[in-house]
Amino acid sequence: MLSGLLRRFSYDGATTSKNQRKAASSALSSEDAKLTASKRKVLQGAARDLSRNFSIAAWAIRKHLDFVSSFKFQSRTGDDGLDREIERLMSWWQRPENCDVAGRHGLARMLRLAEERRTVDGDVFLLKLTGQRVRGKLQAIESDRVIDPRDDTGRSDAKWVHGVNVNDAGRALGFAVHKRVRGGKSLEMDRVVAARNVIHHGFFDRFDQVRGVSPLAPAVNVFRDVYEAADYALAKAKVSQMFGLVFYREALDAAGTLDNSTDPYEVDFGRGPVLLDLEPGDKAEFLESKTPATEFQSFAQLMISVALKSLDIPFSFFDESFTNFYGSRGALLHYQKACEAKRADVRDVLRKLTAWRMSLWIDDGVLSLPAGRGVSDLNWEWIPAGLAWWDPAKEIRGDVEAINAGLRTRSEIRAEKYGDDWIDVVDQLARERQALEDRGLLDDADAAPGVVDEGTENDE
Repeated sequence: MLSGLLRRFSYDGATTSKNQRKAASSALSSEDAKLTASKRKVLQGAARDLSRNFSIAAWAIRKHLDFVSSFKFQSRTGDDGLDREIERLMSWWQRPENCDVAGRHGLARMLRLAEERRTVDGDVFLLKLTGQRVRGKLQAIESDRVIDPRDDTGRSDAKWVHGVNVNDAGRALGFAVHKRVRGGKSLEMDRVVAARNVIHHGFFDRFDQVRGVSPLAPAVNVFRDVYEAADYALAKAKVSQMFGLVFYREALDAAGTLDNSTDPYEVDFGRGPVLLDLEPGDKAEFLESKTPATEFQSFAQLMISVALKSLDIPFSFFDESFTNFYGSRGALLHYQKACEAKRADVRDVLRKLTAWRMSLWIDDGVLSLPAGRGVSDLNWEWIPAGLAWWDPAKEIRGDVEAINAGLRTRSEIRAEKYGDDWIDVVDQLARERQALEDRGLLDDADAAPGVVDEGTENDE
């Protein structure tokens, strides 16, 4: 009795009683030791298989990318001329032929693909190239291409952790990059690249973790179970749709015994409606299976909801009829909050890429800065894609009141809703006003932007 009371005030996760649950492991080690090279390959293969073949998992990944990987560049030096020049150069560099060493992907798509590889594989690597013919371009290196070298590559005292050469403090010094051979079916050692030339983009949960781990890891088995169960339910439903007719014979002969000599009934549903003229006592029944069962559907929804939590995605995103407007709105706000840390990781990648590319332009004389100023003196911003109003009439009115009360700025709201800068809107409005003036149509234009008549309200 006393021991039961004491256990009630202890840590359940630290109990080792076999009567409660499987005992927790007491072996504490790094995540890189927990996820060995062979286990990493299995996990990556399972996650990739889901993204290829299971539509729900693929949709969840795409939805994650929609909220996390879309950004727009804005220069913030304070010098309008310099801002326009920097934005022009960045727009030029983001084209596929100028950004990707393979010439296939622009920066926006490379960023989306990199975030997808980080989500599915755990991490990805972006190699900054400075050679004469590839200067300023990027080479994307997928996670499975960075593994421990099989030969004695590099210094004899090199410490390798899943393809990363680290020092005693755990700082990355280099990466063992392998290339795909035999049609992409196997890997061959290519070279060791210095860490200063690589941007390592991954998911990390611990301080001493060297390689990233996919956030899908806890949900892979759940996704696979739902995928397989759905296939079985579909197969069962197909079988139940095939007409199966069972005849029960109870006709007796003159001696009172079962007459087995009765001719079999012949039924052909392909000829249309069928009239069954049965012998006395005989009956016919269709084989029927109510599938999928309501219980299975409810359990499948629960498992899908659990799996989506690995990416913080609300179930209402998957099933729009699951909740009402306010429930969907609340789920969206919570999800946007969960996206902030993930966006910060992507923004950090863009910060490093921007600083590197501007340094090359300055060194090459393409970009000229005022005397005494360098890259560290420049300011810029990568604005995440916005999300327009759900209920424009109410939300716009609330935003206007927040602006008038000094609680929010126009630039903040514009970035939040459209992912751009309010100053750009002002410039565009000025150009439109000038165009109306030039054509003598200014009288037909609306009032000056930003003026709100609070004395009237649209009854409609």
